[in-house]
Amino acid sequence: MSNREKRVEINHVHLYLALSRPSHGEKADCIRTIDKGGEHELDFLIAKLKIIGGYWRIHKTVNARDVQKARIWLLKDLIDHPEHASYIDSQWRTALLQPECKTTNHFMLDIDQEEIMEIRSEIPVGIIIETIKSPKGWHFITEPFDTREVCKLPNITLIRDGYYYVCEVGEKKG
Repeated sequence: MSNREKRVEINHVHLYLALSRPSHGEKADCIRTIDKGGEHELDFLIAKLKIIGGYWRIHKTVNARDVQKARIWLLKDLIDHPEHASYIDSQWRTALLQPECKTTNHFMLDIDQEEIMEIRSEIPVGIIIETIKSPKGWHFITEPFDTREVCKLPNITLIRDGYYYVCEVGEKKG
């Protein structure tokens, strides 16, 4: 029996987080969606945001999430709080975001400045996985490392499990 919905069995996922920007005249809003690694998942989210309208920023989880650990968290949550069943889709995304559901242990350095040469020289060689330009600076995704010296630099925030910038959707007001 099939409802024709595409089903993908996967052990690890990421989540996208789309945030409306109230600083641009929009009501604060949030849309979370699961990225199963499909080639069009981001395209679907962007299309949805364009239909909704407004100005949005899309971010993605730095660390992958373990589906089996999240399933266990969700089942326990539903036993303890049966009323959560009425919004189980939201609870599933919440389960995936629990700290114990991380499968990778990457760091993100949120750098709020354009010039990054001084910062790059403070980061050990070979640990940067990805460098992403953000609206106010840069996001560096790294392997875990001793961050004491880097965190002493101005305009840097160490995030051990968060979201990195992906793109903007819609027009800024003003």
